Amino acid sequence: MKLNSRKYIKIHNQEKIGKHRHYAYFLPKNNQDGVCDSWEECAKKVIGVTGARYRGFSDIKSAEYWLKQGAVYQESRQREKPNLLPGIYFDAGTGRGQGVEISVTNEKGENLLNKVMPRKKINRHEKHLILKPVTNNYGELLALSYALKLAVKTGIKRIFGDSRLIIDYWSQGKIRRAQVESATVRLAENTRKLRISFEKSGGKVEYVSGDDNPADLGFHR
Repeated sequence: MKLNSRKYIKIHNQEKIGKHRHYAYFLPKNNQDGVCDSWEECAKKVIGVTGARYRGFSDIKSAEYWLKQGAVYQESRQREKPNLLPGIYFDAGTGRGQGVEISVTNEKGENLLNKVMPRKKINRHEKHLILKPVTNNYGELLALSYALKLAVKTGIKRIFGDSRLIIDYWSQGKIRRAQVESATVRLAENTRKLRISFEKSGGKVEYVSGDDNPADLGFHR
């Protein structure tokens, strides 16, 4: 892929929200690509554009590398991963542009949702696409709930995710109820109960970098 329209957009004095600070995009129709410093700027370029590919990154070098490699969503699977601890890993993302998907895998990136979810709810990528409009944070929380169910079922004692909000707050009942939709509050409460049971049996829910998470789905809005 020829990168002939590299464009960097700097947004000053803007609060960075979420785990990504840079958003790379590629528009195959006119062979245009670039890196934005906010989802809002990236969204203006890609939403509604046929074939547009985009992904969030924690640093600009990783964003550049993704573009140079062809802006392929599965690139992160191909790069060398560190030696990860055995356990269950979870994530959510919007990389395929169809809505929020959730992913639950082991440390090798092998999909595990089929062990705890009806097959009809799993798509051809071995992920679960949430059919109703929800936020990515809701997806992360739902992914953790399934990871917890699987851990209790199999006796696995370690769960890893890359969302501090979900690990340190929402799944522990620390959620601003007045500012979050009621469905998310209910899911948070159910997940909190699952986590209490899991931790009573010696389980731990821990943080892993998004760049190293084998369950990573690429782009996170």
